[in-house]
Amino acid sequence: MGERNIVSFKESAEEMLASQDYEALRELLEELHPYEVATLLEELEEPEQLIILELMPTDMAAETLEHLEYEDQYRLLDHLEDTVARKIIAAMPSDVIADLVMAIHPHQAQKILGMVPEEYLQKIEYLMTYPEDSAGGIMSLEYIAVRERWTVERVIEHFRKVGRKESIASYIYVVDNIGQLVGVVSLKELLLSHPKTPISEIMHTNVVAIPVDADQEEAAKLMSQYDLLVLPVVDSRGRLVGVITADDIMDVIEEESTEDIHKLGGSKPLDLPYMHSSLITLFSKRINWLIFLFAVQAVTSNILKHFQSVLSSVVALSFFIPLFTDTGGNSGTQASSLIIRSLALGEVTTKDATRILIKELQVSAMLGATMGIVGYFFAWAVAGSVEIAIAVAITLFVVLVVSSTIGAMLPIIGSKLGIDPAVFSAPLITTVVDIVALTLYFNIATLILGIK
Repeated sequence: MGERNIVSFKESAEEMLASQDYEALRELLEELHPYEVATLLEELEEPEQLIILELMPTDMAAETLEHLEYEDQYRLLDHLEDTVARKIIAAMPSDVIADLVMAIHPHQAQKILGMVPEEYLQKIEYLMTYPEDSAGGIMSLEYIAVRERWTVERVIEHFRKVGRKESIASYIYVVDNIGQLVGVVSLKELLLSHPKTPISEIMHTNVVAIPVDADQEEAAKLMSQYDLLVLPVVDSRGRLVGVITADDIMDVIEEESTEDIHKLGGSKPLDLPYMHSSLITLFSKRINWLIFLFAVQAVTSNILKHFQSVLSSVVALSFFIPLFTDTGGNSGTQASSLIIRSLALGEVTTKDATRILIKELQVSAMLGATMGIVGYFFAWAVAGSVEIAIAVAITLFVVLVVSSTIGAMLPIIGSKLGIDPAVFSAPLITTVVDIVALTLYFNIATLILGIK
């Protein structure tokens, strides 16, 4: 829905709230998607937010809350009438409640848990035992499982009994006597089969599943590779313990992408949206990297000081320092970005290090030769010296080869050491390449120009 429509709905809702025309407001809300209602709530004051939640059907109110920040979810549930809040919580999936409880203050969490139906508590406490960035931490317990010896008729009968309670009912999972996952059947396949057919005859036995303790990124990768809408989660014994849905994975992808972008920019990931983060938080997330990069970059100053006599002899050499540092930094960043993304997608692994090195050497040599020719003519035009032009051309070639290789290999090394490849961000790559570029440039210039 476009921004203009949001404004229009907001104006209509405010008019109905002012005139207390709640019946018309209820009809208006029925036209909206829960996400759109959540967007509308963000534009209103708390008393108006509470009225809207009370007017909505319970299921819709529960889904609307899922689109809000955890602090807002708690605040609204805490200020709603107790009976209304309890109904909404009872309609929320157990994994959503678990995420909420783990995200807020322990005292607030206890208050929410106090409103959770008794039969849900065990599920929520079970989900809370897994790290939030693991498959178990994002899985849902709302799935339908049947025994492999059952017939289609019995499975459909079971589905009718429990289907309304489970939010994930597109697939029926088949387990054996000890709960091990042995097959899966889509609802379509189930309905099109003869009632007396054993479920074991129509189920797919080659089931893609993920261990409960696997990283959430691995779950996202599997669902993307196999085009899955739902991914079953199993424990160490192969027993079905939950499922991960596409909407959960979309949240994971957004979260991981945001985290990687922050790291690539030389900053620690934010725990809250930018506008919700305090000044102290923003400062603390960025200052450490700046100090570290400053300390590393200080080496550059020492290099310039060391070659002060060279610069004094041929002042024109200083004209091209930004050219090397910027070109080398850009080349290194290009290579590192490609490798970091390929590692994230599983297109390459640390075992491919040798092949990556060889390929990057070939590509960087082509880039270096091209930029060396361009740099030669540019330097000759600026400085009017063939010797300086040759020094610039050779330096550009070597810098591009070295910077591209460094940019490609650092993420591989980091991944091998168990460090997030995104940590090797553009600022770090650029700083390292600056040091290398200046060292190479002055040594090459000294050799070619015969400066002592």
